[in-house]
Amino acid sequence: MKNIIQPIVVTMGDPSGIGIEVTLRAWKNRKIKHPFFLIHDYSYVKKIIKKMKINIPLKLISEPNQAVKIYKNFLPIYQLEVAKNTQLGKPNKQNAKVILKSIDMALNFIQLGEAAAMVTNPIAKNIINYASKNFTGHTEYLAKKSKSKNFCMMLINDTIRVIPLTIHIPLKKVSQSISKKLIKDTLKIINQSIKKDFRNKKPKILITGLNPHAGENGFLGKEEKDTIKPAINSLKKSMNVYGPISADSAFTKENLNKYDAVLCMYHDQALIPVKTIDFYNTVNYTAGLNFVRTSPDHGTGFDIATKFIANENSLVSAIRDAIKISKNRSINK
Repeated sequence: MKNIIQPIVVTMGDPSGIGIEVTLRAWKNRKIKHPFFLIHDYSYVKKIIKKMKINIPLKLISEPNQAVKIYKNFLPIYQLEVAKNTQLGKPNKQNAKVILKSIDMALNFIQLGEAAAMVTNPIAKNIINYASKNFTGHTEYLAKKSKSKNFCMMLINDTIRVIPLTIHIPLKKVSQSISKKLIKDTLKIINQSIKKDFRNKKPKILITGLNPHAGENGFLGKEEKDTIKPAINSLKKSMNVYGPISADSAFTKENLNKYDAVLCMYHDQALIPVKTIDFYNTVNYTAGLNFVRTSPDHGTGFDIATKFIANENSLVSAIRDAIKISKNRSINK
């Protein structure tokens, strides 16, 4: 029996940003053979194509499996109308609800078994808050919608996987947010994800400290001594975990070759090195969910949305990784 091909569903993101542009370029450059479709407003996408002065044929679909049949010749569009006054480069709060609906629809397609994975285009959190108060990001929103309690943000590229222990919180709140339980739970998610999603049976995970020099044995901070190290030690019998190491030494070439993932204590401690290593091909992956979700690791690009100079490589990588991970998960079933 021939395997049924399930398409990847790509959400609209903020329609005033570069999401449409990078999606159009991702289809046009023909680097992605596996079919994907875009949830968006057909007429609005046509306008953007005209402004970009490129030739990309679109075709409306009424259900995801239609995307598989037409993907080679058309970019499939699942219709979802945006506000009439939507413009590139000018975020519009009237689109808050439709942006969220795009995400909800993508999740529904996956839960119904009609799509293999979800790739989310960039959104602006301040815009979404007009429709959903206290919205902090895709990661947290999708975890709540799918009732996933144990999850983490994982940034991946061909060189390294990096995970921030704490995500979208002010720096002054990081220390009080770190706990032995959070560290242990996150390490278990990372370990399981690398085994299941990346087919590595014996992952090695490096953990950074919070303070300079990993606390200098308590002299520069006690978080390492009192919280981070005890959490690591408690898991050493069940997984290959190492640290805490000073964050400024974590990303040497030797460590990048030796370890399969690095757990960092806060957002920028993780994202600065991974974006420096490979800015255009890094992907945001939500590990621990019961479905596959990836995203390009960049923002909405409102400032360049009318210039049509956006680089599509991160979205291409996000779609490719979504395909690979969903295939790996099906193998492990």
